[in-house]
Amino acid sequence: MFPKYLLVLLFCVQVAAAQPYYTRVRGAFGADAFGIAPRGAVTAEAAFGYLKKSFWTLQAGIGAITRSDFRSPTFSGALTHCFILNPYKRKSCIPQPGNYLVESYFEAGLGGFMVDRYDSAVLFGSNKQRLLTPSGIAGLRFNLVSRKWIYMLKLRFTPPLLSNVLASHAGIGVGVGWR
Repeated sequence: MFPKYLLVLLFCVQVAAAQPYYTRVRGAFGADAFGIAPRGAVTAEAAFGYLKKSFWTLQAGIGAITRSDFRSPTFSGALTHCFILNPYKRKSCIPQPGNYLVESYFEAGLGGFMVDRYDSAVLFGSNKQRLLTPSGIAGLRFNLVSRKWIYMLKLRFTPPLLSNVLASHAGIGVGVGWR
């Protein structure tokens, strides 16, 4: 009789210890300016791989570049790992504490963008413009948590791994996610 209760107790303690120290984001929509988007992009983001103090995100975006010397649709993407900087102070006796109004994260990963070189003859010939420009990502992410929605602000340092005249070294993103 005692071992049955002991097993139930051990199971409950494991579930309480595995609770994340942040508010989970199921998905989000937003916009990026510069960074992994050459000028701007509308983005969608999905979070997965939840750990105790971190999670992974996959982001995809579509945008356009229209300049006098070059125009193209752009496709951007990123895979990042977000580490919480201000975790909840959870205890086993309080399994569901309230949440912070603002959660902050350090975000690191890889991303990049693609352009169509078809119309780049004006830009020093089509061989001078790269089709794919990968970038590193390091930055801060702030989530403003409400009852139903999560409002996001992303400040990113994005050094391109290959030189490209359209690439920028920093970017900003905003978004709205749901819990």
